[in-house]
Amino acid sequence: MEKIIIFMWLCTATTTVDCKLIETGRVKFKDVYDCTLYGYTHSAKLMRKFGREDVNKYNVYTKFLCIPEGSGPKTET
Repeated sequence: MEKIIIFMWLCTATTTVDCKLIETGRVKFKDVYDCTLYGYTHSAKLMRKFGREDVNKYNVYTKFLCIPEGSGPKTET
């Protein structure tokens, strides 16, 4: 069975939208279900860490993608 990997971004939306790819504590999952649950749980932890004031002030949010390993974006070397 193919492993699923997560990509997660932390974003702010003030005058412009700015997203940065961030590291997560875990990267590989047995299926999309586990990956998705982890993505939402990790997002909630990040929001609590930033706190209500900063989340509201900077419009902080996360987005994530769970995809099969090896099917991510290709880069040329």
